[in-house]
Amino acid sequence: MRLRKIFELKRGENFIDLIRSFNMKFKFVPMNDNYAKTMINEWKYENEYSIYDYCNEAEDLLEKKDWGFSKFAVLNEKEILVGELTINFFREVEEDSDDDGYVDMDTVKDNPDVIYEMWIGFGLKPNLTGIGLGKEFVSACVNFAVEYHQYKGDYVRLGVAKFNKRAIKTYEKSGFKVFSEYDGEIAGEKIKVLWMRKSL
Repeated sequence: MRLRKIFELKRGENFIDLIRSFNMKFKFVPMNDNYAKTMINEWKYENEYSIYDYCNEAEDLLEKKDWGFSKFAVLNEKEILVGELTINFFREVEEDSDDDGYVDMDTVKDNPDVIYEMWIGFGLKPNLTGIGLGKEFVSACVNFAVEYHQYKGDYVRLGVAKFNKRAIKTYEKSGFKVFSEYDGEIAGEKIKVLWMRKSL
């Protein structure tokens, strides 16, 4: 996989930077306007993965009150933007409830002794996908989220489109297991979504 990616370098991509990315160190910082707009305007995924383009999440990504609590930019050792991490909290609700259980930032802060369900989402820069960085990136995101919020729950959870076999395989390698499936929507498209969780 990694060797194939090397030989498929696109014009303008740096060979040395790609090699160094295999041992990338990740740094998490609060999202900001510059990082958010870069992701919205420049990060474009190919083919069916285009539903993950950040232009589809522009309003959410530019919500400044979330920066440093639920929205983080991920940098490499050169302080270059390489990814994004989102952390959300939910309370448990009945499956047939119209309430999705989302817990806002202020409620989480005001109730430090309450253990809500932590759900995370993330994305790598498009030219860094599919080259073997996924497992290290996911593990770094989980570790940061748990430590940053001093999370005491039993699981960290995430949702992933069922067609995204590449991501599912990466999550499984990182310790996540499927525990449910539902009909969801991403970028206006109705899709099957798998819920996965990792035991802490």
